[in-house]
Amino acid sequence: MEHAVHFAGLALAALTWFLLHAGVAGTGLRFALVQRFGEKTYRGGFSLASVASLWWLVQEYRQAPFVALWVTPRPLSFVPLVLVPLSFMLFVGAFTVPNPSSVGGEKLLAKAEPARGMLRITRHPFLWSVVLWALAHLLVNADAGSQIFFFSLGVTALRGAFDIDRKRRRTNPEEFARFEALTSNVPFLALAQGRSSLSPRELALPVLLGLVLAAGTIGLHGRLFGARAVPSGLVAVAE
Repeated sequence: MEHAVHFAGLALAALTWFLLHAGVAGTGLRFALVQRFGEKTYRGGFSLASVASLWWLVQEYRQAPFVALWVTPRPLSFVPLVLVPLSFMLFVGAFTVPNPSSVGGEKLLAKAEPARGMLRITRHPFLWSVVLWALAHLLVNADAGSQIFFFSLGVTALRGAFDIDRKRRRTNPEEFARFEALTSNVPFLALAQGRSSLSPRELALPVLLGLVLAAGTIGLHGRLFGARAVPSGLVAVAE
């Protein structure tokens, strides 16, 4: 019974986090709130609500009891060695170049070269960094609490990436069409289709700094999160 109460709280927090983003951001409700309170007030209120709901979700996850669902195959434990460093690179890359898809970045769509750095890999590097990070943890954390926690974060980020595209197609159709032609939502798709090309000079900083952060996380994972990393890797597994 005690376990059920803990998981009910975690599930409610996860659902709140998802609905806050899926049901408000990028929807008609967002437009109505902006019309009522103004863009600046809306952004501030939404940011506070996001931080509060994330804090609640993290607290519920930390208090959730460990209930194993399956035994993670050892070979699977090494998949995060690819996913997580890439996630860190995308995360760093999201903050090293201006993004026309970000809030307030619409004016960048008119630039001669709107896609630079990690935007050549995906036009939503931050959101995909969260998706890959969450997926890596879902693969190796075989307990109920982790599955709820990381799934909620990953699916919210994934939906957000496609929601932003839909919003930009509606608000900036011509400019965003040109940006879409040069980039892809799904990582590496535009590169595979020949619509984009890599620039080693532009990627040097996010790649190097991402690897440094990944290496630091390996060494500090036990201290920070109370769980060992996978063999020679980064992502925590259940004890």
